[in-house]
Amino acid sequence: MKHHASTTQLPFTNKKIIRDRNFGLGLTLIMVSILTSACTSTQSQLTNQLNTTPVFERMNEQCIESVIHQQSMLENANPAQYLSLANTAEHCVGNIAFSPQHPDTQIAMKFSALAIMNLIKAGDIEAASNGLAKFRAIFPQQDLLFDDYSSFVDTATALLKQQDLSSHQLALLNINPKLRGELTRKRQWSLQ
Repeated sequence: MKHHASTTQLPFTNKKIIRDRNFGLGLTLIMVSILTSACTSTQSQLTNQLNTTPVFERMNEQCIESVIHQQSMLENANPAQYLSLANTAEHCVGNIAFSPQHPDTQIAMKFSALAIMNLIKAGDIEAASNGLAKFRAIFPQQDLLFDDYSSFVDTATALLKQQDLSSHQLALLNINPKLRGELTRKRQWSLQ
């Protein structure tokens, strides 16, 4: 009888185990299916992100050519020509958002610097100061170097803020030695 009792319990136990295994197997298959689809969609999103290159608003080629042409015509320029070149260069840069990855960042920096220096030559110090502040905001912690490796930002600062700079501050700027000498000479004569 004991043997019979155990025989009757065995099929019941097997059914329960099989049912539990089927439930567990079904649950496992569902989880694997969900995870696989999640991984596939994540992988496809990642692939799409890696394969897509960002789209940048580019500077207008005709505008760039116009600045280059105007600059080549500035041999014996007057203030109006300097202002015209500055305005054209500023127009080319416009309101484009530049980042270090933007393909036109270097030319935009050069055009902004060109505009500022031409505003200084034209005598529009307020517009040049505003342009330098804008340059620093658009291109933070970036600078251009002149042929003699002096800094554009330091040179523009020295020219625009020469009355506000102490002798020590002027000495720390990376500017052309001739400009430093001229500003120092001008300071000495104005103080006497």
